[in-house]
Amino acid sequence: MASIATLLPPGHAERLRDATRGWYHVITCENWPAVAQACERHQARLAVVDLFAGGRADFESVRQLKRQFPRLALVAYVTPDVDRFGDVFDAGRQGIDALIVANRDDAAPALLAALARAESRSLAALVRRSLGPADPVVRDAVLVAVNFAEERLSPQRLARLLGVPRRTLALRLAGAGFPPPRPLLTWGRLIVAAHLAEGSHRAANRVAAALGYPSGSAFRNTCQRYLRATPTEIRARGGAQYVVRVLLRQVQLSREPIRLGRPGRRLALAV
Repeated sequence: MASIATLLPPGHAERLRDATRGWYHVITCENWPAVAQACERHQARLAVVDLFAGGRADFESVRQLKRQFPRLALVAYVTPDVDRFGDVFDAGRQGIDALIVANRDDAAPALLAALARAESRSLAALVRRSLGPADPVVRDAVLVAVNFAEERLSPQRLARLLGVPRRTLALRLAGAGFPPPRPLLTWGRLIVAAHLAEGSHRAANRVAAALGYPSGSAFRNTCQRYLRATPTEIRARGGAQYVVRVLLRQVQLSREPIRLGRPGRRLALAV
């Protein structure tokens, strides 16, 4: 089971523990150094913290955690206060991947959705590095497909978010060897699903529910269709990194010329 390191008041910690029961092992920490130790010792992928645990927003500790654990998803769980609005607004620029507002966003379904959103956004650095030099529209399309995996985007909304016509988006993706918008959105969801299952034994039904699949069977069928593997096999082969590798391998193959003819004669057809 995946672990969450927490630095929270008792009431918030209890609500988080109840909402994530069966999903995560929740580790209670007393200070920021203890959060770092828990992330190291238990390989926690998530940290849920009260930004104001020491009385003021400690963004330096946030930055240190991000430097030490680049793939760590950081979630701020805060109590609203007019004097804190400026710091809460600034949280996204300081490395916070998701925000939970007490008594507004912390019912169990909303809280789990926030954690899934944070985990998907923490993948951005891995995916961006894997893409390397790329058409900016293509790169941003892949990152949006990952960052918004739990929202079930349509191709039309993907294009709107990127600020380009849908036809233009499809042409740019095809020119770079990437799948069309709708399959690309499925790849984004598969990358996040594989990440959610890393280092754990979550049932496919749980991962499917977190990402809005109608059933565990629908999720497993998608894994077979796109990856020729079961969720368990995907986890054993490397999780999110494996899915990214398969996608990029297909992109590379789609950009290679097709060679026809007898030995000694070659005809290259660009695809």
